[in-house]
Amino acid sequence: MPSQRKHLYIREQDVDLWERAAQYAQEQRLSMGGLIMFALEAYLAEHESRPDAE
Repeated sequence: MPSQRKHLYIREQDVDLWERAAQYAQEQRLSMGGLIMFALEAYLAEHESRPDAE
């Protein structure tokens, strides 16, 4: 199954955060896609289990 491409648009005020994340991903030998998926999984695991999550 071919991979699907997705595009992210980074706000100007978030460029520094993006660059920090890119540096971290490189240091950990992760792709940015892998790092983003890891972060999304962690975020959803925390927020979906809370009773006040919507």
